[in-house]
Amino acid sequence: MKVLITGATGYIGRAVAQRLLTAGHDVTGLVRNDLGVRTLTTAGIEPVHGALDDADSLRAAVEGADAVIETASADHAASTTALLKTIAGTGKRFIRTSGTGIYTDLAGGEPTDIVHTEDDGYTPIPPLAPRYSLDVMVQEAAQAGDHTIVLRPTMIYGYGGSEQLPMMLRASLRDGVSRYLGRGLNRYGNVYLDDLAGAYLLALEHAPAGSVYNLATDECDFRRIAEGIAKLFGFGSAVSATEEEFAQALGPLPAAGLGSNSRVDSTMARTELGWVPKGPSLLDELVHGSYRRIWGPKGITVTPGQPTT
Repeated sequence: MKVLITGATGYIGRAVAQRLLTAGHDVTGLVRNDLGVRTLTTAGIEPVHGALDDADSLRAAVEGADAVIETASADHAASTTALLKTIAGTGKRFIRTSGTGIYTDLAGGEPTDIVHTEDDGYTPIPPLAPRYSLDVMVQEAAQAGDHTIVLRPTMIYGYGGSEQLPMMLRASLRDGVSRYLGRGLNRYGNVYLDDLAGAYLLALEHAPAGSVYNLATDECDFRRIAEGIAKLFGFGSAVSATEEEFAQALGPLPAAGLGSNSRVDSTMARTELGWVPKGPSLLDELVHGSYRRIWGPKGITVTPGQPTT
């Protein structure tokens, strides 16, 4: 298939593009500038000029594709709406990248026994309701006859990057201390970047229309993650922070998310798609793997959300 990927130069999109290329698919990537063109061309990805806020450019980019994978943003309603409108009635496949952040519970570092499945009728907290509404809109497009799919990755890690981990790493480097909120017993699912890319390939080739998949290989509480960061930097033990201290270190919104639970069951991806994750654990990768090589004393830091290879 010829597949258009939005966000193809980003952390998720680049990994997905490379996995699809390896599997023999033709991949195009949406770019806004010459730097993006050079980045994709070097990676063997055909660049297509366009922007998320320009519906006309999105329609033109989709024209020659058999499928669209949206990885640029989970919260950009205008682009999701425009892309769904463009693929409507065409038979093109559409994969939306959402995230299990929709299950954020504002637990303040406390644990929960709740493990979410894809169809458990969850109602998100108000700040995340718009993201969840986009998931529902994509599912409703399948009910209208389009081949649409929603993927919800958990905390992604690997190659020294991610969203949440670099945020915590930078704050720890800046302040000389690694923090967790409250008791730090809140748990988040996680998934290795290469395993995630493999799930996108399986979903593209095999997922039924209207499918939704939560993608986690394991889970970990944030106290252990903070302890891993402390060990990486030689800080001794991580320390508990109050809500005010945690928000001051990371910002109010990230702090609220990193103090929450987001536990999910990924049985559906394993049984329906045959997804078999094989990557290293988050803590092994953090303490002994790519994060030590890149963020350790002799490493270099990376911009959060950007690829490191």
